[in-house]
Amino acid sequence: MTQPSDIIHQAIRGDRVAIDRVLKQYTPLVQKIVNKYCFMAPRHSREDLVQEGLIGVVKAIRTFDPERGNRLMTWIYPNVRIAVQGAARKYKRTPKYMLSLEQCDWANNLEDPNVYALRDDLTSDRIREMIIEGCGSIDSKSAKIVCRRFGLLGQSPLRQGEVAREFGMSKQAVQSHLARFHRKMRDKHPELAGMV
Repeated sequence: MTQPSDIIHQAIRGDRVAIDRVLKQYTPLVQKIVNKYCFMAPRHSREDLVQEGLIGVVKAIRTFDPERGNRLMTWIYPNVRIAVQGAARKYKRTPKYMLSLEQCDWANNLEDPNVYALRDDLTSDRIREMIIEGCGSIDSKSAKIVCRRFGLLGQSPLRQGEVAREFGMSKQAVQSHLARFHRKMRDKHPELAGMV
């Protein structure tokens, strides 16, 4: 009967039977690592990640140098972890079944400039009332930020970064003013949720 170290040496030399035995020996380790990273790729099966881990084991066997004085396990573990983690990240970024732009619902809105435009049924007086309700007064800094951002009351619309530069503040500060305005509008006028 061959010793475990003999099997490892045979596997390093490329003996397929020895490589299969090492793969069977380290399959529980691969499954344990897959359990750790399978949340990253929920749409893909665990078997895909297990296969990637087993490929990591084979790579570790091929690149293992016994003269360094390390055990094979010390070299297999990081190779399997890197293979499984890399595959899970790749699967997380790319869906299993790719859609073309024509199949996506949001692709139809890419060329429509009126998707986020203000609807015509809000009059200038009604907008002025809403700004006063949401910001306190029409002359407050929050009201000016809201008007500049969305192009209300004769203003031209600006991006959030442009508004931040104009008022000498950060984008996060502008976002907090806008969020406060939206929150007040949702609380006071829930029927207008889809209007702006």
